[in-house]
Amino acid sequence: MSEAARRRTDRILAPVRIRVIGNDVSGVSFAEETVTVTFNRQGARISLTHSLLPEDIVLIMNMENSIEEEFRVVGGFQQVFGDRREWGVEAVNPESEIWGIVFETPAEGVQPKVLIECAACKKAAQSSLSSIQYEVLLATGMISRHCDRCGETTRWKPSEQPLTAEIIAAAAQTKMSKGDTRKVRRLRLVMRIRVRNAWGVADIAQTRDVSKAGLCFLSTVRFQVGEDVYITLPFAENQAPVETPAKVVWSSESTAGRYYGVCYSQCERRRRAAYTVTIKPLCAA
Repeated sequence: MSEAARRRTDRILAPVRIRVIGNDVSGVSFAEETVTVTFNRQGARISLTHSLLPEDIVLIMNMENSIEEEFRVVGGFQQVFGDRREWGVEAVNPESEIWGIVFETPAEGVQPKVLIECAACKKAAQSSLSSIQYEVLLATGMISRHCDRCGETTRWKPSEQPLTAEIIAAAAQTKMSKGDTRKVRRLRLVMRIRVRNAWGVADIAQTRDVSKAGLCFLSTVRFQVGEDVYITLPFAENQAPVETPAKVVWSSESTAGRYYGVCYSQCERRRRAAYTVTIKPLCAA
């Protein structure tokens, strides 16, 4: 079996109901319920009516088990119909059990290495691509990634430059230094939520930022640090509320009200991760 075939064997074609929270191409916050087209350990192909920016981070929640994780936007595929388009997203944490499946770690060297170059400055790099990045590159001929020479996210395409020892050494150095020291990334998102406490005191508040571990919101209602609260995110008048238990961990006064930081309850996170199954990739011996 070829390397590309082995890479694709753990991909699952299944419509899993998900909720996507992020900023669209205009920087406007949105929350959209949709489904996956395919998914695997490294990421997913999803269908959205909102347009995304490559390299942006979105929060995706599996509506079946309520596990929420961060995904990085790789790029767009073809337009399906109307405003709906398919997007490739890469898991920030590939070890997550968001899909209710534990994928076995692929064998070393299964990921394809591709020589690509920045379309702006022509810098070449040999890069190991995830399956989602590889699919976007095959479909569009381009992927978006950060260029340290340009100092920003640029378009990259397959390169015809000769593969030199310097390029190979730079790829190895990048792999060694890669990593995000921050455990939880906060996304700047402004949207309406409903917050209530155990006594029934409730408010329609506005978020400042969110993460998979919790969120920060602005409210004119007084909540106490250490108090248990229940969050409906996003909140809409015509939808049945789905509440997530959380705890207020800090508060800060502002001219418009009071900011509160809440952390989703540990028991809720344990419940979210309670159901998983294991799948082995069908690799050639």
